[in-house]
Amino acid sequence: MQKMKELSIRAVKSKIITSKSEQKIGTSKAKILLEYILPALQKSPLKNGDIFVVSSKVVAVVQGRTVKIKDQKQFDWLVRQEADQIIEENGSKKTRPVTLTLKNNIFIPWAGIDRSNIQKDHAVLWPHEPYEFADELCKELKKQFKLKNFGVILVDSFCVPLRKGVFGIALGYAGFQGVTDQRGQKDLYGNTLKVTQENVVDSLATMANLVMGQSTEQTPFAVITNAPVKFSQKTVQKNEVLMNAQECLFEPLYKNLQQPASPKRTSKRK
Repeated sequence: MQKMKELSIRAVKSKIITSKSEQKIGTSKAKILLEYILPALQKSPLKNGDIFVVSSKVVAVVQGRTVKIKDQKQFDWLVRQEADQIIEENGSKKTRPVTLTLKNNIFIPWAGIDRSNIQKDHAVLWPHEPYEFADELCKELKKQFKLKNFGVILVDSFCVPLRKGVFGIALGYAGFQGVTDQRGQKDLYGNTLKVTQENVVDSLATMANLVMGQSTEQTPFAVITNAPVKFSQKTVQKNEVLMNAQECLFEPLYKNLQQPASPKRTSKRK
């Protein structure tokens, strides 16, 4: 049996990335982000087999997806515009009001809109076309560092019901297989696995999210080395990691969801 190489991960510090970058007309947003990435990697360049992780927030910033917010009413309106579906507004009166939404087939508060690590009185949206951006950035970095096997992940913080704290989730990725299907294989006791699929990309996103931090670290990038992934030159299909409610083990919890969710369509559950 071949010995697995030791997996390692390191955060990469960068100068602060601002929305002024969006003013460079005619330059692709991935190439704009490269102007921050390449100096940050100067002392420790990418190698074949690495996976480069990028905060989805800095992607959104270079895309110009930041909005000045004057009050809570405007923020609530923005959430309704960005969400594919409103699950519930205002939340419990005993807790901080939260608008629960479905965005890009992901359950997320406030449609992923964030007011942290951005200028005061501003909000940053989720990136536009994250899979397409990840693919473009992956190709650019492969070209810059002369790589064959290489991947990119766009990561954001995420939370799950009944668990404290945040972990990472991939909003988009490129260059490798994001989910491995183990159905039909045998476990240690010879039992046939019937439902097991391993979400590789979100596992890696969580690892990266941990070292990248959430506040003043100024490390919007991370490099994962020797990740146990299957690299691919094919374009990642979004449905590789996503599923509809009817296929999900937790389907009884959200029978009232529209399937499929329609972009920009909002409804309030009664």
